Amino acid sequence: MKKPDLQELRKWLPDRPALVAWLAVVGVFLWTYWSSIHRLLRAWEAPEYGHGYFVPVFAVFLLWYRRDMIDRSSTNQGSLWGLPFIGLWAVMRWTAVYYAYGSLPEISLLPFLVGLTIFVGGWPALRWAWPAIGFLVFMIPLPGAVQGMLAHPLQRISTYASVYVIQTLGIPAVSQGNTIILTEKELGVVEACSGLRMLMLFFAICFGAAFVVRKPLWEKLVIVASAIPIAVLSNVARISLTAILCEIARQWPSIISMEQADEFFHGMAGLLMMPVALLILWAELAVISKLMIAPLPERPLVANERLTGALREPELARVLERRKRK
Repeated sequence: MKKPDLQELRKWLPDRPALVAWLAVVGVFLWTYWSSIHRLLRAWEAPEYGHGYFVPVFAVFLLWYRRDMIDRSSTNQGSLWGLPFIGLWAVMRWTAVYYAYGSLPEISLLPFLVGLTIFVGGWPALRWAWPAIGFLVFMIPLPGAVQGMLAHPLQRISTYASVYVIQTLGIPAVSQGNTIILTEKELGVVEACSGLRMLMLFFAICFGAAFVVRKPLWEKLVIVASAIPIAVLSNVARISLTAILCEIARQWPSIISMEQADEFFHGMAGLLMMPVALLILWAELAVISKLMIAPLPERPLVANERLTGALREPELARVLERRKRK
């Protein structure tokens, strides 16, 4: 096993003035964003943003995964074009403090990281780091107005689609607003059951998968866009399965009670949404791989290969015999 080159390792270590400067930047960053970090940790305790703990970890993984894009041989690639982004960050921070705007302090983290990346490493560094910086969006809670705009349409779509599936299965069901009325039970598709949690989670998963899988650009865009139908389908599967359990409880109460079916709707069914959604994503990737045939790598044939492939064996023997005579 080859021993690591110490000279190569030293290229990654900053000298003492740069190390002091980086420690100062980290200290100022923690002092400035301490309250924002505390708000993020409290927001991640909610079920809708429980994946926030894994977002910074996966962002670091993306940096490591794309490490081959770093040009170790060149130095002093910093650019002053990072200063406008840092200025935008300062304006956003001042606006957030002055007007006490909800998510703006956390959102201002993105232009700060973009500006710092360009200022230190230039545009090549931004090409390396922009997926990791962009992925940090998924750790920031959506503003309340945006959550309402997304939750209400998801509620309606989940209600109508679930009623169609339940009726197709032969179970009597009608919708009244965002409530599904069964024979002896009502299922309320409230905002918590709208599928917004799965939508945010699967946007994060699909966005991360798009940068890890080695696929063409259009397939990556399809993977990211599929987060919406996957979240809706998994939520419809949850509601439909609950309706089936309610019908079983109505006809065969000895097997399962109506209270147990209701507990399943608010508890266990939510845990099953993730495996169902992952299964749908896997099926989507499998279908795409079957529909699209990867082209074979073209390689120019050498003279002997052209001769062997173009002539039959008897003809090849005659050609070789003529060469011997000459």
